Amino acid sequence: MAAREDGTHIKGTKKSLPDGWITSGFRFAIVPTEEQATRLEQAFGCERKVYNEYIAGLYEYLEGIRFEGGFIRYQIPSYTTITAQYDYLDTSNDSFVYNDAKMRFQAAIQKYNEEYAKKPMQYKKAVRKKMKTIGYIPTFHDIKGVPKFHSKKQGKFSYTTNQTNGNIKIRQENGECFLCIPK
Repeated sequence: MAAREDGTHIKGTKKSLPDGWITSGFRFAIVPTEEQATRLEQAFGCERKVYNEYIAGLYEYLEGIRFEGGFIRYQIPSYTTITAQYDYLDTSNDSFVYNDAKMRFQAAIQKYNEEYAKKPMQYKKAVRKKMKTIGYIPTFHDIKGVPKFHSKKQGKFSYTTNQTNGNIKIRQENGECFLCIPK
């Protein structure tokens, strides 16, 4: 656990750091040009497509094993197997975009396993009401905590990447700051 100089715990830190190490992150709001906005929207869409393909594979797996609750032990395929299926997902984006989709998917499964797997299988409140009133038969989409498909309309437009070998830079030209990100 990370601690201050006086030895008190820093709330929100999970991993212990060697003495003298500091973790940090940056958040930027950007105003892209039309061309840049188009590229960013493509990156968001491609990330969402890869994530949704992971979800579709998970649902097929759960259906194949006749899932009735408990831990999910799903072998997550490499994002390259998914991107090979679609021409527009090949090299048009930074590989970190696709890796981020995989990391988010792994985190969603881990969250399910930590919070819901130990309890009996539960359905959402609205689904329980449908089951009672009209005899609705629930699916995997209706189980509490199971990862869901991402929607284009309800997503937040964000981009996550990692700094490797100086691929992210802040450059100043003519008194303006520019954020340089991969591809």
